[in-house]
Amino acid sequence: MVIRLGRSVDTTQSEMTLMDYDAFVIYNPVGDDLHFVKLLVSVMEAPPYSLRLFVPWRDHAREDHYVSADLIQNKCRKCIVVLSNNFANSEMAEFQLKYATSLSPANLQNRVVPVCIEKCDIPEVLRFTCTLQYYKTDTRPWFWQRLYKAFLKHDREADQQVKEGVNLPDIILDTSCRKIKHHWSVT
Repeated sequence: MVIRLGRSVDTTQSEMTLMDYDAFVIYNPVGDDLHFVKLLVSVMEAPPYSLRLFVPWRDHAREDHYVSADLIQNKCRKCIVVLSNNFANSEMAEFQLKYATSLSPANLQNRVVPVCIEKCDIPEVLRFTCTLQYYKTDTRPWFWQRLYKAFLKHDREADQQVKEGVNLPDIILDTSCRKIKHHWSVT
């Protein structure tokens, strides 16, 4: 039995994942951002999602750049960035965002998941990254499913495949379909 964040979780050593948390939440703890982060935690840590989120100032009280960098790099699969007009007022949040994006240039691994909680300017490092827009009420009914399925759930399956030893040379292109065979043929 492992105890995390005040919850007990039954796991065996073989079931332990490579990372301790599914996501590190990057936000400015001052202002309305905190209200959204509380909602995010209450929804995403509860069933059916049951994700493990690391939330600074809840799970670790000290503001320390070194600790944040270590957690982002070694303990968390993804980073959820809560963007608002208030975001740029936090030096710690700016540092955490820049460090997280430096670990995955061009966000090829979808390591950084930006969430806009109000219409605001997107930081330059996220300019070419798709953002989830919580402030749009017409997309809100499926916002939580998109956050889970599109970004976070995929990594759990990928980690499981890595554990089972699936690698690229084992993947074979099925050319039994004529369309695929024609598309991949060299003329």
